[in-house]
Amino acid sequence: MAKLKTATLWLVVLGGVLLTGAIGLRVTTDLSWYDALFYTVITLTTVGYEAPPDLTPEAKLFLIVFVVSGFGIAGIALTQLAQHFFVERISEALAMRRDRRMHDAHDHWIICGLGKVGSQVAEQMLYKHIDFIAIDSDEKKVSEAKDKGCIAIVGDATQEYTLSEAGIDRAKGMVVALSSDAQSVYAVLTARALNKKLRIVARANERQGISLLYRAGADKVINPARTGAIAMYRAATSPAVADFLELIELSKDLDLGFDSLKLADDSPLVGLTLAESPLRREYNLMVIAVRRPSGTVEYNPSGDFRLEPGDEIIVLGPPKNIDALRKADSQVG
Repeated sequence: MAKLKTATLWLVVLGGVLLTGAIGLRVTTDLSWYDALFYTVITLTTVGYEAPPDLTPEAKLFLIVFVVSGFGIAGIALTQLAQHFFVERISEALAMRRDRRMHDAHDHWIICGLGKVGSQVAEQMLYKHIDFIAIDSDEKKVSEAKDKGCIAIVGDATQEYTLSEAGIDRAKGMVVALSSDAQSVYAVLTARALNKKLRIVARANERQGISLLYRAGADKVINPARTGAIAMYRAATSPAVADFLELIELSKDLDLGFDSLKLADDSPLVGLTLAESPLRREYNLMVIAVRRPSGTVEYNPSGDFRLEPGDEIIVLGPPKNIDALRKADSQVG
């Protein structure tokens, strides 16, 4: 609507310039209205077929003033109008492309809320080339996300219709970063009812919201205040460790990252010891820990540790090598 008003304003300005020129020539010469408008147009466009006949001194003075001022104003108006329609066509093409991407989205993430936390999550996923669709009720935030290349929709993340529009039934997981815990609980309940297998990570603004979100169906609940306090404690007591973790998590230049690999029953890695597996030898991945399906965790496992179906392996290494392993073994999630 604002863009339409701007285009209309510049059309009015351009029309005003043409009308001013026609009136000026009509008053200072004997030209008809048709001829006055004709000479105004060819003057502004610098076509210059011929000068109006029998120009009086007043007409010449008017034309001098009109050309100097009107040419600049008309030029600006035409430039703004051309830019408006060009940008509009580009925006429409990008919107159609986003719609196709949203319709084709599969195994993607949904980010509910584009506030301080949600926008940072979106930025990280965008950098890591992880497919996601963002939802926010604020049109400005959605527009800013789209400008960065995100797929984003305006809507209420607690509503079934909005989540369905974002492809909740085809999604891999959802990050809930809404402004209130009550909204987050409702969003988690709705999402869990629509997709039982969805991994849901939610933010709890208050400590009492943590248990509520877990009961609603969240797989992991993050309390920014507690997480921030732990990070500050680590930075104060173990600065080298804090710097290393921050470097891995935030650096865009370091070819290193943490990730988890979940083994399916028929993965070629099942039954092998870590020493026998290609994790270190071929992919240069360091195994930090292995979590069994029972929930027990083996930290810094030795080379004779044997992998079993359902194991989740926490590794540290180059992201491209982790992706290569997933492509080589389709049974590694």
